[in-house]
Amino acid sequence: MVAKVEGIRGFFDYLGVKASYYDLGRRIRPLSKSSFEAADDLSKPYPLPYLKSAWLGVVFWSKENFQSPMVWTLKLPLDEKGFLQPNDRDQFLQQLLITIGTNIHAARTGKELSAVLDNNPYAFDLPEDRKAAFHAKISAQLKRPASRFYEPTLAYLENPTEDGWQSLGIQGLADVAARWQDNDALLRKALESAPNPAFIGLAQLLEHEQLNAKVTQSIIDRLERELKTEAPAGNLVAAAIRGMSHSEANGLRQQALTKAMALMGSADVEVVAAIASRCCNDLSNPTLGLQFLELLAKLGHENFIQVISDLMALSELRPHLLQAMRQPNRSQVLMEAIGALFEKINQLAANAAQ
Repeated sequence: MVAKVEGIRGFFDYLGVKASYYDLGRRIRPLSKSSFEAADDLSKPYPLPYLKSAWLGVVFWSKENFQSPMVWTLKLPLDEKGFLQPNDRDQFLQQLLITIGTNIHAARTGKELSAVLDNNPYAFDLPEDRKAAFHAKISAQLKRPASRFYEPTLAYLENPTEDGWQSLGIQGLADVAARWQDNDALLRKALESAPNPAFIGLAQLLEHEQLNAKVTQSIIDRLERELKTEAPAGNLVAAAIRGMSHSEANGLRQQALTKAMALMGSADVEVVAAIASRCCNDLSNPTLGLQFLELLAKLGHENFIQVISDLMALSELRPHLLQAMRQPNRSQVLMEAIGALFEKINQLAANAAQ
């Protein structure tokens, strides 16, 4: 007989293990217990929706496997209001309960759960850079040692050379990023002097960290240096934007975003994607919001509709975007893109009514 549990939290309570939760959508960040539990018991929308799903990381452990906790990465669909779909969540839980059967001890120690997500429709694999960042963040937050790649990466960043970066492992860069506060001065120096590929790799991993103003300024200095070139590299500009996206220095970041969008000769997909997915909170600024919409509209109606539809799912941002769309100084290109967006909305509403 399969036990009945209420929600994902209830499953881990049933196993008798401790769990912590992370959002893996726009960036990797811890979810507070209260935020996750409110979404899990369907009393509140999932707090950080991304592409109409909850991208959830779960780290759990028992007394028996405290030194090697289990890690799950789950993608759970959300309804139109941002709530977890109860049928999908419960189906996922039923599959788990059937798999572990009555052997709770084996499940608690991970023997039965190690392969339970194989071919599971609600599981997904993180890209290598995000997987490295997630493991680095878990190790740092649980106060466990960094990987064996950490020290060699620090040694390289002390004196970055043009070709030495090729021997670095992504896990080493991820460990440096997750422990950025331990390496503040070294990190700032490396961000300003490392060759482009090493800078891009490091900056992309720093998007998961709430950097201080000094480290943020080092990223901005590198960004502005690139923007002064005849043809700024979109991948470096995008990486810099991602690197400072979670910084506590909101004013510095927003000034840099304004400058980057103004100086890029044409709309770059990587740059637009970095702003939309990592700096979406900054778009509530009226000037930045309109500037971003103008840039996005240059990428065509299909891209405009897709990106705006995702951003509109963020309840705090939605009214600011709508306000920016009503600005009288909109360009003709933006007005046409907005028209295509509302035409699509009306079409979907008409189809739903049939």
